[in-house]
Amino acid sequence: DDEDGVALPASICRTSRPPSVYAGGFARWSSGAGSVGKVFGCEEGTGSEVLSPGVRRLSQNKRRRDSALFTQVEQRVTEEKLVIVMVGLPARGKSYISKALVRYLNFLGCTTSLFNAGSLRRDEGGAGVSASYFDPNNLDAKAQREAMAMQCLEELLGFLREKGNNVGILDATNTTIDRRTKVRNRCAKEQGISVIFLESLCTDSSVLEENYRLKLVNDDYKGMDAEEATADFLQRVVKYEEAYQPVEDVEDGVEMSYIKLIDAGKKLTKNLCLASARKSLPGHVFNLLHSIHLGPRSIFLALVGESENDVVRRFGGDSALTPAGQQRGPALAKFLDKHEAEVREQAIPGSDVEPTLVMCGTLQRHLHTAHHLKLSRTHRRSRTILKLQRLNELCVGGLDGMTRDEVEEYHSEESRGMLENKLTYRYPGEGGESYQDLILRLHENILRLEQLRGSALLLCDPGVFRVFLAYFRGTPLEQIHELEVPKGVIQLTRTHSGFQEMRIDIPVPKLEDWSP
Repeated sequence: DDEDGVALPASICRTSRPPSVYAGGFARWSSGAGSVGKVFGCEEGTGSEVLSPGVRRLSQNKRRRDSALFTQVEQRVTEEKLVIVMVGLPARGKSYISKALVRYLNFLGCTTSLFNAGSLRRDEGGAGVSASYFDPNNLDAKAQREAMAMQCLEELLGFLREKGNNVGILDATNTTIDRRTKVRNRCAKEQGISVIFLESLCTDSSVLEENYRLKLVNDDYKGMDAEEATADFLQRVVKYEEAYQPVEDVEDGVEMSYIKLIDAGKKLTKNLCLASARKSLPGHVFNLLHSIHLGPRSIFLALVGESENDVVRRFGGDSALTPAGQQRGPALAKFLDKHEAEVREQAIPGSDVEPTLVMCGTLQRHLHTAHHLKLSRTHRRSRTILKLQRLNELCVGGLDGMTRDEVEEYHSEESRGMLENKLTYRYPGEGGESYQDLILRLHENILRLEQLRGSALLLCDPGVFRVFLAYFRGTPLEQIHELEVPKGVIQLTRTHSGFQEMRIDIPVPKLEDWSP
């Protein structure tokens, strides 16, 4: 048992094939006597004939019960309902935080949608209004803003009434006790809905300056001179500050359920956000907010080098890299050196810019590809390389070592199961996973990426690549298996509303295009 996984002891495998380390770091054991041979292709204790290498009989091709065949999504069973009400001055990261929550909660299977008052105003012809529109003494404009915020809330509540929908996020400033009381009282009229106010506070000048810059791409300032747009936006902030009332423990005689995010994640406080047997959503929200920050960074997604099993379309295993796969690592190293040099040139003089963090799995193809990324020529020091079993490819259980053609020939029922529901279909045998299981396995790594203050490169197999890409894109879970996996690198850069995606070609030979 080491960092590369769990090897099958030679004493129980009497074939000429060497012990193997299997994807996911777990030996695939089947239940029942004499099952070792069926799983690993070794002789059975009875001396019965072994099938051709890689081919196993799996329960005589009988259909497994649905609870074993498909993964259940917890949040789609509990039917929990939650309203998250954003609070804060402009450019405090509310839109970024709210969109991150939408992405994260949907990723966990909690159906979530965002309702933005500013977008509603612009859709109804209010784009490009000046700072005077947000003056608390401008009563007509104030009445319009109140009406649009409550209209957004009505749309949100309509969304939550629909079966299967879990979380609605009201993205508006909601900076006064009067507004928050109206929102809370309206939600109280609905049955079974909880409310949490999420306030973003920020006094860090470096974070504010970056947020102001990102705000200039807002539709309100389209085509406007940058200096003029900045001056108008700062005046808008001043108008909001005149009427701003921070969230308190008790408002209008009612104890408030709230979370406060201070200075882009430096401090986090909460009040009356209690979890229970049927209320897990507040915990999920807090987990993300505990990790999130508003600092600039880039995340890179890249496939590992091509392996011998990729060429013959064989599931799982731990085969070596092909000659084409061996060129992947040096090409990625050259790319990272160039990126780090550009970041260093743009950095504030004297600031310490860390080398890119590299995260990969523990199989041969991961370790041999990552080996070339150890040294940063730009920083003249080593990059940190995290070798994590959780980043190994989706585990195919008892089908490990079989080709796709062999699965279709000997286990046609499993092939039909794959097509029936590619999100929740779970591969047979011990350790077999579905994409939904893979999402849960990678959950901790998602939070780690949210926490990172610098750049990171993830070396992935196709299934893991799709899960990470789906998270940052906000792709519906049911479409994860359809995502194209590019042969180059995808760069994800933080913007005011999420992550901007850019595809970068890496000059290496064509890799085999297939995956579970």
